[in-house]
Order: sequence, then C-alpha cells, then structure tokens
Amino acid sequence: MMRIFNLLSYVVDKNLKKANMKKIKIFSFGFKYYSENPPKCDLKIDLRNKMKNPQSHLPKGAIGKDKIVIKTILESEQNQKYIKNLFKRIDKKILESYLDTYVIGIGCRSGIHRSVVVSDYLNEYLKHKGYETCIEHRNLKIE
Repeated sequence: MMRIFNLLSYVVDKNLKKANMKKIKIFSFGFKYYSENPPKCDLKIDLRNKMKNPQSHLPKGAIGKDKIVIKTILESEQNQKYIKNLFKRIDKKILESYLDTYVIGIGCRSGIHRSVVVSDYLNEYLKHKGYETCIEHRNLKIE
C-alpha cells in the first residue's frame, strides 16, 4: 500500500510541476524589417551592440543554422560571457512573470545570424530546464 501511495505521490508531484511550468515562445528577428514597429513580446533582446556581427567572416549565404556560423558566434569568449549573463537574466524574468506563456524576442540586424544562434541555444537551455518551448525564426525566409 505504501509503494502505491509513493508512486501516486510522485506522479501527482510531477504533473503539478508540469502544470505550473510556463510555456516559452522564442522568436528571432531582424530589426531592419521592424524598424517602425518591432514585434510584440514580453522580453525583447537586442544583440546588435552586444555581439559583433559575424557576417564579414562568413561564407556568402551562411545562416545561423550553419555549423560555421554557430561555431563563430559561440567560440568567442566575449559572446559566451554575454550569453551566460543573458540566460541568468532571462531565468529571473521568467520566474518573476505571472504569465502562463512568456514570449521572448531576440533580434539582431538581419535576423539570420546572431539572433538565430542565440534563440536556438536559449531554446535548448530552457527545454533542458523542463519548460515547454516553441521557436520561430521570422527572417530566415526573407534573406
């Protein structure tokens, strides 16, 4: 009888934790496409002045899904430090929020390099923490 109680208790606790967990929507975008009306979100992150644009060091047509772009962006110590601090800030903002669904917009100039890499990295980070996430790269189709 005690084993069944423990098992039921575990299942209920696990389901309660899931029920209380926020859903996180992440999207990457390019500010050049939204100069007058940036997309609406609960937290907007502007990478333009925080992370150097890698475009000049990349092959033509490379995007944030390509290994060379990911490596170039995540290899930089300065970028690693910024991302680590950014994720701490995001954790805090999510925990402070009363919203069931929390929307995070991550932008750079064109929305095809830095914002894509950081959005994908954040998505994996939040999934690992147990959040239900979805991600959209709004400007990968445009360029």
